[in-house]
Amino acid sequence: MLEELEPPKNKAVYCKVSDSLDNLDEQDRLILKRALADTDSWPAKTLSTALRSRGLSLADTTIAKHRNKTCACFR
Repeated sequence: MLEELEPPKNKAVYCKVSDSLDNLDEQDRLILKRALADTDSWPAKTLSTALRSRGLSLADTTIAKHRNKTCACFR
């Protein structure tokens, strides 16, 4: 029953964008990766709002940190 019991992740040492990508199926992962790369069509706030309406909560600041490579992925 408790085989997968793990302590909560320290938010300072992981990126929610990366974590979200890891939990998506392959097609959705590709769609999100393309949207993250397309800063002209998908400003961070616009992308955040669109994702939230589809059940994926990523703040615009989190998206911006990932795009600017200042998140935990790039440390």
